[in-house]
Amino acid sequence: MASNPTLNILGADYEFTLQVDGTWQGIDCHYTPSVLTTIYAKILNHLPFEASEFSLANFTMMRDRGVDHMVAIPVFVNRAFRHGILWVRRDSDLTEPAQIKGKRVGVQDYSMTAAVWLRGTLIDDYDIHWSDLDWYAYKEQRFPAPAKAGLTLGDEDPEAMLLDGRLDVYISPRPKDLNKPLNEQQLRPLLPDAETVERDYYLRTGIYPINHCMVIHRDIYDSHPEVAPAIFEAYTHSKKVALQRKVGSTFVPWGAQYWASTMNVFGGDPFPFGLNESNRNNVGTLVGYLHEQGLISRLPAVDDLFLPESLGWRE
Repeated sequence: MASNPTLNILGADYEFTLQVDGTWQGIDCHYTPSVLTTIYAKILNHLPFEASEFSLANFTMMRDRGVDHMVAIPVFVNRAFRHGILWVRRDSDLTEPAQIKGKRVGVQDYSMTAAVWLRGTLIDDYDIHWSDLDWYAYKEQRFPAPAKAGLTLGDEDPEAMLLDGRLDVYISPRPKDLNKPLNEQQLRPLLPDAETVERDYYLRTGIYPINHCMVIHRDIYDSHPEVAPAIFEAYTHSKKVALQRKVGSTFVPWGAQYWASTMNVFGGDPFPFGLNESNRNNVGTLVGYLHEQGLISRLPAVDDLFLPESLGWRE
């Protein structure tokens, strides 16, 4: 970075990132909306970056494996409920999660945060353990799955395998089938009313599942530690502006048309930053799932995942 530091930040295109650009804590921040798969490939392959949105599950797994070239701060920029990401064919006789025990289940990437959350939820809410399922995934995986998962890897797209009947269930936040006209779509969600289930889950647990946090390359942080509070301040300001606009589907889980009622459910802010009690419970649940699923070797303390200076940051 130059003597007048400019920080290049990568992430998806959200309403609450529109005002990140600016000077914060003496750092000129420049935000570049990017494709997440491209960002993740850069980080996972140890290519240069400065600051970026990244999978909290994958960050925790990399830490567990001794990869230490980045640091994280509690700016949680992506959340989503995962009850609605189980897909079956329209002609399937499966109508509820309890029926998938022993079935063949496909997923693009076994270690993606969405799948980690779903497997944990299946245990907690439906008494279905991930080892009770017959897993299939595409051969190119970010991390190897534990042997107990019995994961089969192959060359074929799991969504295509579901469509032709070789899989029973497919896990995906958004299958390609949804890009077709409605009358041509061949898949349906296993849970027909996921929103009702998700609302109940949130009221019971207080968890709106965290998927991504912000990470900073360690070389950048070591040279300019002020970039960490700068990012926190930039995102906090940008989110405040977005909340005042009272629009934006990336804020609310059940559609922007339900903005007012959803804001009431979440106390006015579905995306709180910092390690408040709610976020500690959220992150702790995720890392607990990672450990139970054999994706990390030890259970880390929540505080150990984030920069010590950031532990007390509040909006």
